[in-house]
Amino acid sequence: MPEKFEIKNYVNRLDLLNETVEQIKKDFGESGITIHFSGNVQTAYEELIDQILPFIQQLLKSNYSHLMQVLYKIDVPEKLFKNSFDEDPADAPKKITELIVKRELQKVVIRNHYKKNPS
Repeated sequence: MPEKFEIKNYVNRLDLLNETVEQIKKDFGESGITIHFSGNVQTAYEELIDQILPFIQQLLKSNYSHLMQVLYKIDVPEKLFKNSFDEDPADAPKKITELIVKRELQKVVIRNHYKKNPS
């Protein structure tokens, strides 16, 4: 496992992104989030971002406490969440979505790494 997680090394792996979708659904619980891919590995990561973004925008507006619960469950650092609002608050929902997807993908990659290398 590399010292620093570089997302660019994993975003073109449809198998990992499919596992990431399942992890997101699990962590969002009863929220009813649905995600579908076109099957194009080159656009799958962006499709994932684009499909989750409206959900994050809605939670920011109407159910902030649920969003905070989800972020806690996913293990998105609070500092990174707060930093999402620093430069341009209008970009915050996309930055938060990217934090979520990156962290969920990271969890999938780590889990798969340790499945293959249990020692």
